[in-house]
Amino acid sequence: MAIDGYKVTETGDIIDKIFKHRDNFNNKGKYLGWKGLDKFYSMQLGNCTDWTGFPMSGKTQVLMECLLNTSKFYGWKHLVYFPDVGSNVEIVADLIHKLTGKSFNPKERNVIKDREIRSSLDWIFQHFHILTKKDVKAKMTPFQFYDYAVELKQKSGLQTASIDSWKDLSHPYHEFGGYAQYLEVVLPYRNQIAEDNELHLHTIIHPKLTEKINGKRSVPSPYDLKGGSEWFNSGKCMITVHREDLNYNQAIINFNKIKPRSAGQIGQLIMWFDKEKFLYYEQENPAPNVYNKIYAKEK
Repeated sequence: MAIDGYKVTETGDIIDKIFKHRDNFNNKGKYLGWKGLDKFYSMQLGNCTDWTGFPMSGKTQVLMECLLNTSKFYGWKHLVYFPDVGSNVEIVADLIHKLTGKSFNPKERNVIKDREIRSSLDWIFQHFHILTKKDVKAKMTPFQFYDYAVELKQKSGLQTASIDSWKDLSHPYHEFGGYAQYLEVVLPYRNQIAEDNELHLHTIIHPKLTEKINGKRSVPSPYDLKGGSEWFNSGKCMITVHREDLNYNQAIINFNKIKPRSAGQIGQLIMWFDKEKFLYYEQENPAPNVYNKIYAKEK
Protein backbone atom coordinates (compact mmCIF):
# COMPACT_ATOMS: atom_id res chain seq x y z
CA MET A 1 0.00 0.00 0.00
CA ALA A 2 1.39 3.41 -1.00
CA ILE A 3 2.03 6.15 1.55
CA ASP A 4 0.84 9.59 0.46
CA GLY A 5 3.77 11.88 -0.32
CA TYR A 6 6.40 9.09 -0.41
CA LYS A 7 7.84 6.73 -3.02
CA VAL A 8 10.46 4.01 -3.20
CA THR A 9 13.54 5.23 -5.11
CA GLU A 10 14.23 3.56 -8.43
CA THR A 11 17.33 3.65 -10.62
CA GLY A 12 15.82 6.10 -13.07
CA ASP A 13 15.14 8.58 -10.26
CA ILE A 14 18.80 9.09 -9.43
CA ILE A 15 20.91 7.78 -12.31
CA ASP A 16 22.07 11.24 -13.44
CA LYS A 17 22.44 12.59 -9.91
CA ILE A 18 24.55 9.67 -8.64
CA PHE A 19 27.21 10.25 -11.31
CA LYS A 20 27.17 13.96 -10.57
CA HIS A 21 27.54 13.20 -6.86
CA ARG A 22 30.67 11.16 -7.56
CA ASP A 23 32.20 13.71 -9.91
CA ASN A 24 31.60 16.62 -7.50
CA PHE A 25 32.25 14.76 -4.23
CA ASN A 26 35.39 16.72 -3.30
CA ASN A 27 34.63 19.94 -5.15
CA LYS A 28 34.71 23.04 -2.97
CA GLY A 29 32.23 25.83 -3.49
CA LYS A 30 33.11 29.23 -4.85
CA TYR A 31 36.07 31.16 -3.48
CA LEU A 32 34.74 34.26 -1.75
CA GLY A 33 37.70 36.62 -1.77
CA TRP A 34 39.69 35.75 1.36
CA LYS A 35 42.30 32.97 1.63
CA GLY A 36 41.66 32.45 5.33
CA LEU A 37 37.92 32.18 4.84
CA ASP A 38 38.33 29.64 2.05
CA LYS A 39 39.73 27.12 4.52
CA PHE A 40 36.51 27.18 6.53
CA TYR A 41 33.74 28.09 4.11
CA SER A 42 32.92 28.19 0.41
CA MET A 43 29.58 28.84 -1.26
CA GLN A 44 28.10 25.84 -3.06
CA LEU A 45 24.98 25.73 -5.18
CA GLY A 46 22.33 23.42 -3.73
CA ASN A 47 23.25 24.40 -0.19
CA CYS A 48 22.12 26.74 2.63
CA THR A 49 23.87 29.03 5.11
CA ASP A 50 22.47 30.40 8.36
CA TRP A 51 24.17 33.51 9.77
CA THR A 52 23.75 34.80 13.30
CA GLY A 53 25.24 37.37 15.64
CA PHE A 54 24.17 40.28 17.82
CA PRO A 55 23.01 43.57 16.23
CA MET A 56 25.92 45.59 14.78
CA SER A 57 28.15 42.50 14.73
CA GLY A 58 28.68 42.79 10.97
CA LYS A 59 26.98 39.59 9.85
CA THR A 60 25.00 41.31 7.11
CA GLN A 61 28.09 43.08 5.81
CA VAL A 62 30.02 39.80 5.62
CA LEU A 63 27.17 38.18 3.70
CA MET A 64 26.73 41.15 1.35
CA GLU A 65 30.43 41.11 0.55
CA CYS A 66 30.37 37.37 -0.14
CA LEU A 67 27.46 37.85 -2.54
CA LEU A 68 29.15 40.81 -4.21
CA ASN A 69 32.35 38.84 -4.73
CA THR A 70 30.55 35.92 -6.37
CA SER A 71 29.07 38.44 -8.81
CA LYS A 72 32.48 40.01 -9.51
CA PHE A 73 34.31 36.69 -9.83
CA TYR A 74 31.66 34.45 -11.43
CA GLY A 75 28.78 36.64 -12.60
CA TRP A 76 26.35 35.21 -10.04
CA LYS A 77 22.91 36.76 -9.61
CA HIS A 78 21.13 37.20 -6.30
CA LEU A 79 17.68 37.76 -4.85
CA VAL A 80 17.89 39.69 -1.58
CA TYR A 81 15.19 40.64 0.92
CA PHE A 82 17.04 42.88 3.40
CA PRO A 83 14.56 45.03 5.36
CA ASP A 84 16.98 44.96 8.32
CA VAL A 85 19.50 46.92 6.23
CA GLY A 86 16.95 49.62 5.46
CA SER A 87 15.23 50.99 2.37
CA ASN A 88 16.03 49.89 -1.17
CA VAL A 89 18.14 53.06 -1.51
CA GLU A 90 20.20 52.16 1.56
CA ILE A 91 20.71 48.59 0.37
CA VAL A 92 21.91 49.73 -3.06
CA ALA A 93 24.14 52.40 -1.47
CA ASP A 94 25.83 49.77 0.73
CA LEU A 95 26.44 47.53 -2.29
CA ILE A 96 27.87 50.41 -4.33
CA HIS A 97 30.09 51.46 -1.41
CA LYS A 98 31.53 47.93 -1.30
CA LEU A 99 31.86 47.76 -5.08
CA THR A 100 33.67 51.10 -5.47
CA GLY A 101 35.18 51.73 -2.05
CA LYS A 102 33.56 55.17 -2.20
CA SER A 103 31.36 56.57 0.57
CA PHE A 104 27.94 58.22 0.27
CA ASN A 105 28.77 60.51 3.21
CA PRO A 106 29.65 63.95 1.80
CA LYS A 107 31.89 64.56 4.83
CA GLU A 108 34.18 61.65 3.98
CA ARG A 109 37.33 62.18 1.93
CA ASN A 110 36.38 59.37 -0.45
CA VAL A 111 32.86 60.57 -1.28
CA ILE A 112 31.43 58.99 -4.42
CA LYS A 113 30.88 61.06 -7.57
CA ASP A 114 27.69 61.19 -9.67
CA ARG A 115 29.23 59.35 -12.62
CA GLU A 116 30.46 56.57 -10.31
CA ILE A 117 26.94 56.12 -8.91
CA ARG A 118 25.41 55.93 -12.39
CA SER A 119 27.92 53.43 -13.74
CA SER A 120 27.64 51.27 -10.59
CA LEU A 121 23.84 51.19 -10.66
CA ASP A 122 23.78 49.30 -13.95
CA TRP A 123 26.17 46.67 -12.59
CA ILE A 124 24.29 46.28 -9.30
CA PHE A 125 20.93 45.75 -10.98
CA GLN A 126 22.43 43.26 -13.43
CA HIS A 127 23.41 41.07 -10.47
CA PHE A 128 20.98 41.87 -7.65
CA HIS A 129 17.20 41.54 -7.50
CA ILE A 130 16.28 43.67 -4.48
CA LEU A 131 12.89 42.73 -3.08
CA THR A 132 11.05 45.39 -1.06
CA LYS A 133 7.50 45.97 0.14
CA LYS A 134 5.27 48.16 -2.01
CA ASP A 135 2.47 47.74 0.55
CA VAL A 136 3.45 48.23 4.18
CA LYS A 137 0.81 45.66 5.21
CA ALA A 138 2.14 42.98 2.87
CA LYS A 139 3.22 39.68 4.43
CA MET A 140 5.49 37.03 2.97
CA THR A 141 6.20 33.59 4.38
CA PRO A 142 9.51 31.75 3.88
CA PHE A 143 7.67 29.29 1.64
CA GLN A 144 6.61 32.16 -0.66
CA PHE A 145 10.13 33.58 -0.72
CA TYR A 146 11.74 30.27 -1.64
CA ASP A 147 9.11 29.57 -4.32
CA TYR A 148 9.68 33.04 -5.77
CA ALA A 149 13.43 32.39 -5.91
CA VAL A 150 12.77 29.24 -7.97
CA GLU A 151 10.46 31.18 -10.29
CA LEU A 152 13.06 33.93 -10.72
CA LYS A 153 15.78 31.39 -11.46
CA GLN A 154 13.67 29.87 -14.21
CA LYS A 155 12.89 33.28 -15.74
CA SER A 156 16.18 35.14 -15.59
CA GLY A 157 18.79 32.98 -13.89
CA LEU A 158 19.68 33.08 -10.20
CA GLN A 159 22.29 31.50 -7.94
CA THR A 160 21.40 32.72 -4.44
CA ALA A 161 18.49 34.06 -2.40
CA SER A 162 19.02 35.75 0.98
CA ILE A 163 16.83 36.89 3.87
CA ASP A 164 17.81 39.54 6.44
CA SER A 165 16.29 38.83 8.74
CA TRP A 166 14.11 35.83 9.62
CA LYS A 167 11.99 37.98 11.95
CA ASP A 168 10.86 40.15 9.02
CA LEU A 169 8.96 37.30 7.40
CA SER A 170 5.49 36.08 8.32
CA HIS A 171 5.62 32.79 10.22
CA PRO A 172 2.26 30.98 10.49
CA TYR A 173 3.59 28.57 13.10
CA HIS A 174 0.20 28.23 14.81
CA GLU A 175 -0.96 26.32 11.73
CA PHE A 176 1.72 23.71 12.45
CA GLY A 177 1.04 23.26 16.17
CA GLY A 178 3.85 25.49 17.44
CA TYR A 179 7.16 27.08 16.50
CA ALA A 180 9.31 23.95 16.83
CA GLN A 181 6.90 21.95 14.66
CA TYR A 182 6.86 24.79 12.13
CA LEU A 183 10.67 24.76 11.88
CA GLU A 184 10.54 20.99 11.37
CA VAL A 185 8.62 21.70 8.16
CA VAL A 186 9.97 24.99 6.80
CA LEU A 187 13.71 24.30 7.21
CA PRO A 188 13.71 20.91 5.43
CA TYR A 189 11.54 22.53 2.73
CA ARG A 190 14.18 25.22 2.30
CA ASN A 191 16.97 22.65 2.12
CA GLN A 192 15.12 20.67 -0.53
CA ILE A 193 14.36 23.77 -2.59
CA ALA A 194 18.06 24.65 -2.57
CA GLU A 195 19.15 21.15 -3.56
CA ASP A 196 16.52 20.58 -6.25
CA ASN A 197 17.10 23.94 -7.92
CA GLU A 198 20.85 24.42 -7.42
CA LEU A 199 20.38 27.57 -5.37
CA HIS A 200 22.24 28.74 -2.30
CA LEU A 201 19.81 30.06 0.30
CA HIS A 202 21.08 32.39 3.03
CA THR A 203 19.21 33.29 6.21
CA ILE A 204 20.19 35.82 8.88
CA ILE A 205 18.65 35.09 12.29
CA HIS A 206 19.08 37.11 15.47
CA PRO A 207 20.06 35.17 18.62
CA LYS A 208 18.84 35.70 22.14
CA LEU A 209 21.19 37.59 24.46
CA THR A 210 23.82 35.31 26.00
CA GLU A 211 25.16 35.53 29.54
CA LYS A 212 27.95 38.00 30.26
CA ILE A 213 31.38 36.65 31.19
CA ASN A 214 33.77 39.19 32.74
CA GLY A 215 31.52 41.98 31.52
CA LYS A 216 31.29 40.72 27.94
CA ARG A 217 28.60 38.61 26.35
CA SER A 218 29.70 35.18 25.21
CA VAL A 219 29.67 34.47 21.48
CA PRO A 220 26.20 33.26 20.42
CA SER A 221 25.82 29.86 18.83
CA PRO A 222 23.03 28.29 16.74
CA TYR A 223 21.56 26.94 19.97
CA ASP A 224 20.92 30.56 21.05
CA LEU A 225 18.38 30.98 18.23
CA LYS A 226 14.69 30.58 18.95
CA GLY A 227 14.12 26.89 18.28
CA GLY A 228 17.91 26.43 18.31
CA SER A 229 18.00 22.64 18.22
CA GLU A 230 15.78 22.59 15.13
CA TRP A 231 18.02 25.14 13.40
CA PHE A 232 21.12 23.11 14.20
CA ASN A 233 19.55 19.79 13.21
CA SER A 234 18.35 21.08 9.83
CA GLY A 235 21.16 23.55 9.17
CA LYS A 236 23.87 22.96 6.61
CA CYS A 237 26.40 25.77 7.05
CA MET A 238 25.99 27.78 10.28
CA ILE A 239 28.15 30.84 10.91
CA THR A 240 28.36 33.33 13.78
CA VAL A 241 29.82 36.83 13.33
CA HIS A 242 30.77 38.46 16.63
CA ARG A 243 32.37 41.71 17.77
CA GLU A 244 33.37 41.88 21.41
CA ASP A 245 33.65 45.68 21.32
CA LEU A 246 31.80 47.85 18.82
CA ASN A 247 34.61 50.44 19.02
CA TYR A 248 36.99 47.94 17.46
CA ASN A 249 36.99 46.86 13.83
CA GLN A 250 37.82 43.24 14.65
CA ALA A 251 35.25 40.54 13.89
CA ILE A 252 35.36 36.95 15.17
CA ILE A 253 33.78 34.53 12.71
CA ASN A 254 32.86 31.10 14.07
CA PHE A 255 32.05 28.29 11.65
CA ASN A 256 29.80 26.19 13.87
CA LYS A 257 28.65 23.63 11.33
CA ILE A 258 29.80 23.11 7.74
CA LYS A 259 28.02 20.58 5.56
CA PRO A 260 28.95 18.95 3.25
CA ARG A 261 32.59 18.55 4.26
CA SER A 262 33.76 19.69 0.84
CA ALA A 263 32.38 23.19 1.61
CA GLY A 264 34.92 23.78 4.38
CA GLN A 265 35.37 22.92 8.05
CA ILE A 266 34.41 24.10 11.52
CA GLY A 267 36.75 26.59 13.16
CA GLN A 268 37.31 30.28 13.80
CA LEU A 269 38.60 33.19 11.72
CA ILE A 270 39.51 36.76 12.68
CA MET A 271 38.81 39.51 10.15
CA TRP A 272 38.90 43.29 10.20
CA PHE A 273 36.57 45.91 8.75
CA ASP A 274 37.77 48.91 6.76
CA LYS A 275 35.07 51.51 7.43
CA GLU A 276 36.29 53.83 4.70
CA LYS A 277 36.05 51.22 1.92
CA PHE A 278 33.22 49.30 3.67
CA LEU A 279 35.13 46.06 3.12
CA TYR A 280 36.52 43.25 5.27
CA TYR A 281 40.18 42.27 5.10
CA GLU A 282 42.58 39.72 6.57
CA GLN A 283 46.00 40.21 8.13
CA GLU A 284 48.74 37.65 7.69
CA ASN A 285 50.31 38.32 11.12
CA PRO A 286 47.65 40.17 13.07
CA ALA A 287 48.24 41.69 16.46
CA PRO A 288 45.44 41.00 18.97
CA ASN A 289 42.66 43.58 19.25
CA VAL A 290 43.90 45.79 16.45
CA TYR A 291 42.36 49.23 16.76
CA ASN A 292 41.09 50.94 13.65
CA LYS A 293 42.43 54.48 13.37
CA ILE A 294 39.16 55.63 11.84
CA TYR A 295 37.28 54.61 14.97
CA ALA A 296 39.93 56.23 17.16
CA LYS A 297 39.36 59.56 15.41
CA GLU A 298 35.62 59.33 15.94
CA LYS A 299 35.83 58.39 19.60
